[in-house]
Amino acid sequence: MIGMILTGHGEFAPGLAHALQMIAGEQTAFKVVAFKEDAPIEDLEKNMQTAINELLAEVEQVVIFSDLLGGSPFKAAMMASNELENVEVICGTNLPMLIESAMMRQFMPSASELANQAITTGQAGVQVVQFPNPANNDPSDNEDEDGI
Repeated sequence: MIGMILTGHGEFAPGLAHALQMIAGEQTAFKVVAFKEDAPIEDLEKNMQTAINELLAEVEQVVIFSDLLGGSPFKAAMMASNELENVEVICGTNLPMLIESAMMRQFMPSASELANQAITTGQAGVQVVQFPNPANNDPSDNEDEDGI
């Protein structure tokens, strides 16, 4: 299994972790590193390093999911994983990618492959969705559908 760390500004990471738990259940080999508003950057860096070390004591590889490219949590993740070939860092995290990663990480051969799959899933989860315009619907086009 590949370990996962979720990090971000404020309540981003704890909030997404809670949503993930609601949908996919309690997660093992999973850590949350939140960057609180008044916390010094040194605390974030220390907490990130601790989370990585604890997970690498359990699993061989880790993917870190951060909220924002260039943000403090992202930078802390990059610095802490700089010399570790078995740790990948993703930015722009969303719930679809977390759910997919949580469910697929035991089947993926590497953190790199899990990270790439997470990005694909995350991108697919961002869409503009609109109700169809009823004026453009021809009832004969929907003969095979249930009418919804």
